[in-house]
Amino acid sequence: MARTVESLLRHLPAGGEILVVDDASTDGSAERLPSAGHAVTVHRFAERMGACVGRNFGARRSHGEVIVFSDAHIEVPKNWAPAMIAALRRAQAGAVGPAIVDIHNRDSKGYGFRFVDAGLNTEWLGCQHTRSYPVPLLGAGFLAMRRDVFETSGGFDPAMVWGMEDLELSVRLWTLGFKCFLAPSVEVAHLDRSGMNPYYQYDWEEGLHNTLRLAFLHFGRERLRRVLQFYGADPTFPASMSRLATGNMWDVRHRLHAIRTFDDDWYFGNFNMEI
Repeated sequence: MARTVESLLRHLPAGGEILVVDDASTDGSAERLPSAGHAVTVHRFAERMGACVGRNFGARRSHGEVIVFSDAHIEVPKNWAPAMIAALRRAQAGAVGPAIVDIHNRDSKGYGFRFVDAGLNTEWLGCQHTRSYPVPLLGAGFLAMRRDVFETSGGFDPAMVWGMEDLELSVRLWTLGFKCFLAPSVEVAHLDRSGMNPYYQYDWEEGLHNTLRLAFLHFGRERLRRVLQFYGADPTFPASMSRLATGNMWDVRHRLHAIRTFDDDWYFGNFNMEI
């Protein structure tokens, strides 16, 4: 975490601020953060609330017109902010992401995602242009949004602790009439902490719940049927479905479908993508 804050401080735009949301960590990392006057503020949760709640919490306590969500294990390049802010000024821009680079292998890069099957698994995309361009899915490891878009869209889905929340937000932005842009000139180095990140420690029931919630919130009958068929034999499927049924999924689905500009058929067709 300290390495990330130091990187952000070195290249923080004038007037920028860094809000660290410590989701009840136990490794002491928040105590080792660099001090930079009022530029860095730390908020600590007494109990684990999850990535989505933490991101929304930080966003609503920030002050700028541009909100950047960052994982705790990234490094930013010198001129990341101007390129991403310029992309946010494009018509209907909802969110902007950078190219993500493996911090240990700088030749390994991803430029947004696409769905590849009915399990809503994804694959990285290659670079398609030298200037910012639309992509179907952005990752939340480093993601910029305008404040008005964050407020209009509702931010991250608090019913998801961790996992799929960035993909759900991307689909939601597209169907609400916004666009997700990739800024290829910005390369953010990311450390893959699989196995070390506490958010990887939830059981598969949590992950399946999030995947199914995305599908139920946004998909029509046929595409939803494919997702359910893909996971129907999974031993955690009944529990995940039960959890969905007792949550607010139907209310959220009805609200989103009433205000969205495009449906999932448009979204998948727009990117020549199918599951």
